[in-house]
Amino acid sequence: FWAVVRGLEMKWKDLVALPPKKLFSAGAILGAVAVAAMVGGYHASASPLVCGTCHSMDHVYASWHTSTHKQFACTECHLPDTHLAGKLFYKTKAGLNDLYHETLKTYPAAISISAEGRQIANGNCLRCHFSTVQNTPMGAGGADCLKCHRFSVHQRGLEKGGGIILVRK
Repeated sequence: FWAVVRGLEMKWKDLVALPPKKLFSAGAILGAVAVAAMVGGYHASASPLVCGTCHSMDHVYASWHTSTHKQFACTECHLPDTHLAGKLFYKTKAGLNDLYHETLKTYPAAISISAEGRQIANGNCLRCHFSTVQNTPMGAGGADCLKCHRFSVHQRGLEKGGGIILVRK
């Protein structure tokens, strides 16, 4: 054990003794790789395939896949339309919540959207559909699109008599 520690100690001393340009170059390369991995992970986790991998999301994914909104990734409706830090914060919070419930298998049969999630989804509905509803009471702001259009994308859940599609593409 101590021989390994001494060996690491020598390697560390050798590393620190390198010329500053080589240390900076190595640090820049490692930093670029770390940033690329984080950006790649962020974009990969926005994929509907990733969202649909959890058992509790089977019906949600399948119904989205046959909807008129299937060209949009889950995050386009379910993440706030804000700066990157706000998106990262909400995505981390929601993702940890989903991971917790998926791991412990504590998702209810009827998955419902949170109040914050509803507000985000409504904002995103209006962002895309504003020209359609701008001259209606819905365009005045504070509209709850999901009140009438709740099943437009994800259809009615199984507990309410909805069907399920068992095909993934």
